[in-house]
Amino acid sequence: MHRMHLEELTRRLRAGGHDPTAEEVADAVWLARWLPSAPRDPEPGSPPAPMAAPPHGEGREPATGTAAETTSGTGPAPELEGDRPRETVSLHTDAGGTGRGGTPLRPGSALPVRAPGANALPGLLGLQKALRPLRHYTPFPPRPGEGLLDEEATAERTAASGILTPVLRPAAGRRPDIQLLMDTGPAMVVWSRMVEELRQACQQSGAFRDVQVHRLYDTGDGPPLVTTTSGSDGRPRLRPADQLHDPTGRRLTLIVSDCVGPLWQRGAVQRLIHQWPRPSPLALVQPLPPRLWPRTALPVEPGTLVRPSAPGGHTVFQPDDEPWEPVPADSRAVPVLTPTPEAFASWARLFSGHGPGAVRGWAARIDPAAVRRDATAPPAAPSRGVPADERLLSAFRAGASPGALRLAVHLAAAPLTLPVMQLVQRAMLPDTGPMELAEVLLSGLLRQLPGPTPYPCFTYPPGVQQYLLGSLDRGAAALVLKHCSAYVERHFGQGTRNFPAFAAARLAGQGPDTDTTAPPDDSEEHTGPTGPVPELFARIPARVLRFYHPDLVTPEPLAEAERLLVQGRDQSDPALLSAAREQAEAALAEDAVRARLLLGRILYAEAEAAAVRGTRRRHDLLTRAVAELERAAGLAVTGGEEWADARLELAVAHHGLWRHTKDGGHLDAALAALGGEPRHWPETRHPLLRLRRGRLLLARGDGPAAVAELTAALDLAESGPVLLDLADALHLARAAPDRIAPVLERAGRALGDSAALRLRWTTARARLYDAVGDGAAADTAYEEAIQLASADSERRGPILLGWGASLMRRAAAGTGTAPVDRAESVLREALTRLPADAPERARARILIGSVLALRFHRAGFLPDLYESRHLLEQAARTTRDPALSAEVWLQLGRVRLELCEVARDGVLGDALTAYERAWEAARAAHGDTPGTITGARALHAQGAVLRLMGRDGRARTALRAAAEQWQRLVAALVEVDWSDVARTRELLAEVSADPGPPRGRLGGDERRRIAPPWWVGRETAG
Repeated sequence: MHRMHLEELTRRLRAGGHDPTAEEVADAVWLARWLPSAPRDPEPGSPPAPMAAPPHGEGREPATGTAAETTSGTGPAPELEGDRPRETVSLHTDAGGTGRGGTPLRPGSALPVRAPGANALPGLLGLQKALRPLRHYTPFPPRPGEGLLDEEATAERTAASGILTPVLRPAAGRRPDIQLLMDTGPAMVVWSRMVEELRQACQQSGAFRDVQVHRLYDTGDGPPLVTTTSGSDGRPRLRPADQLHDPTGRRLTLIVSDCVGPLWQRGAVQRLIHQWPRPSPLALVQPLPPRLWPRTALPVEPGTLVRPSAPGGHTVFQPDDEPWEPVPADSRAVPVLTPTPEAFASWARLFSGHGPGAVRGWAARIDPAAVRRDATAPPAAPSRGVPADERLLSAFRAGASPGALRLAVHLAAAPLTLPVMQLVQRAMLPDTGPMELAEVLLSGLLRQLPGPTPYPCFTYPPGVQQYLLGSLDRGAAALVLKHCSAYVERHFGQGTRNFPAFAAARLAGQGPDTDTTAPPDDSEEHTGPTGPVPELFARIPARVLRFYHPDLVTPEPLAEAERLLVQGRDQSDPALLSAAREQAEAALAEDAVRARLLLGRILYAEAEAAAVRGTRRRHDLLTRAVAELERAAGLAVTGGEEWADARLELAVAHHGLWRHTKDGGHLDAALAALGGEPRHWPETRHPLLRLRRGRLLLARGDGPAAVAELTAALDLAESGPVLLDLADALHLARAAPDRIAPVLERAGRALGDSAALRLRWTTARARLYDAVGDGAAADTAYEEAIQLASADSERRGPILLGWGASLMRRAAAGTGTAPVDRAESVLREALTRLPADAPERARARILIGSVLALRFHRAGFLPDLYESRHLLEQAARTTRDPALSAEVWLQLGRVRLELCEVARDGVLGDALTAYERAWEAARAAHGDTPGTITGARALHAQGAVLRLMGRDGRARTALRAAAEQWQRLVAALVEVDWSDVARTRELLAEVSADPGPPRGRLGGDERRRIAPPWWVGRETAG
């Protein structure tokens, strides 16, 4: 049978005595698309093969031949199907670029496309029709004074009474609003599309004025948070759920959840529902079938839902069975809906009437005091020690519905990726819905495959799949491929619900490079599925793919890898970077140097993705990038541009490893990669060579050397970022402010419109104003920097931390408590903005503890001193940096000493221990030649505490060590506080002149004189 053209169809109709209008012809054409077509006869001797593993050469149609003609209409032009076979394209799932059995899909023969996905909810039109009566939903009656003025009735009443009496008539009711709250539990990713389709049905029903979708997030403890609005960077903001309350009853709420996630296990959602305003209509959409509900954390029972005669959303539930125990008076019955038009229609009837009404349905009684702790989620995949395959199948067949059984059998002949599973369900079993798919997914038969994929991927155990395939004959298995192909062909390019796939054919007139559906080599050893593999799920005519992707031709691998790398970096898309890596690996045999250089860049870009930060995979990617770039540099001609590019990228990869591991050896390796005289490098790479050398030296803390390299880089090419790097290097080298100020002025003129550079420049200006003592200008610059950094920016916390440290130093140098209070406020905000694993959090705790100690010293408020001790002890336990640990113990020793003296809390030995640890940490960080200011102060503090304890012999030893430390620092031209030096000398002279123990207990004034000072907000590093 062939498909006739539209002109031929119209001519034949008119010849038969019919004269159809254009609308009638359009209806006929539309209807013809949905009528089943006559099946094509199979080739003799070649029975159709199952979809999951098509035999080589059977059922395949050549991918070569003359391209079909296309029309200028909205879809592919019809073509004759006779003796000439159609040119087809095989569509495979996008799952990492390897074929069945480990056969790789070569990038040249697998082109990325977007395949149409199937609806998760069957009968969207029926769902829209079921929701439409809710347009008549009536909330509370209008309050007094609300309504429209009835002029005629007002005139009549005024004339009759002689008094002006306005008469109001009720205003026309407006449509209600609806909001969907989606649970974000571990298994809810399966229902994301269902929620999106439910939102679409609500919008297209015309029953609601506004439709909103929010997500419920688990915070670990406390009530769940919801997404409300998005920030300036597009990320959702989390807010308390009570912000979605509507006491007026004009907004309906649907919670979509399978009731098995952590929020339900600990009762957070139950408490949220119980606290929801009673006048506001609320219902729960449960995608799991009713037979699985007893295994969830929410008990549900059948009964009758009754709406009182009063308007509003309050309902009364009358269960079929009387409860065994009295129902608490404050419990709340919430309707539970299955995702079917019938359930939504009953719920809509309940609220769309104008009087009392009753409908049959399901409901759950919410009592926060009786949360089901014994409920466990149905397993999404069996773990180790699962029963045998026969026991799994027997358990599934005993409790599954007929639709779920048929779906499980058909899925055995298809790739088990979620979009394809929904596609098979819609093509083969259109009468089933998400509940049947949920039974299969939660049956224990499926195992979810590991690895990053664009959608969830599963597999049957081998024995289970063989048994299920045995329930299908070869013809029925082939129908799965045929109907899925027909569905994809009808919907290709015509919707937004698409999922990524690979078209395994070239479209430039040649055939595919390899046969991706060939059986695996029997010589290979297969150890079972370790991750998802791309599998055939549909074949569509090549003309369809050409029509929607006219420029889709096989690119050159290196050029395609370059394009995907740029696109993946711009969009922060790991899938694009993974595809770029495959393209580069495919080109290794053609151009080893360029391919390895590009592969190293791609691996580094993958390592910088947010999804792998802080994981072992990031270390593996960076290590492999180093290896590939070292090989590229070894293969390239020494002194050439490719050799230079490989070494420049190698330095970047080593720097990434240093940031990941904090191993200084990687910085040395990075600088070694950039070693040698610049004259041995290509002249075109000199600016980048100088710049990367300078930045590596800046990361290593070598300020003077970084200044020299960055200055040389600026002589070759000046830019705003390099000027800012030079300002940082000058600050690190302790350069005078008059050297830093001109650099920042030049940088300010070269910033352009970059917000990130403007933020760096403003922060550097604030730091400069702080160095010259202009506190007001520094505060203004810090406030400007905070405004430039968004609320979710990673830079906001460190900027606040720097500002708080500046405020604390100025507060310590001044008087009063107002500056101290301001410093505390900024530092506490900095602590809340820093990530939980940020190393700066220890510094923030130290500064807050120090500022609290300073406020106690000024105001005498004892709780400040206790909180200071708590924060400093917490920082001492978590700090791994010896230099920072020395500062913590130095401050903690003074706080412990003050608590012992003022509140009689603790003993002097605790303070002495802290000062001893401060000295040990300072010596571990910098040694004792010349040492550090922190070490000298710690030794002086030990001597002071020992003097207070009456141990003058040990005090004399500690003070002599402190005096020697001060002498070494002065000899090394380290800037010291001479008041500290004088204090040590005076106390040493006092102890040396009076070698015996003091008589009696020292008085309060004498003890305060001997006690070490409050070293708060002062420089402690030498």
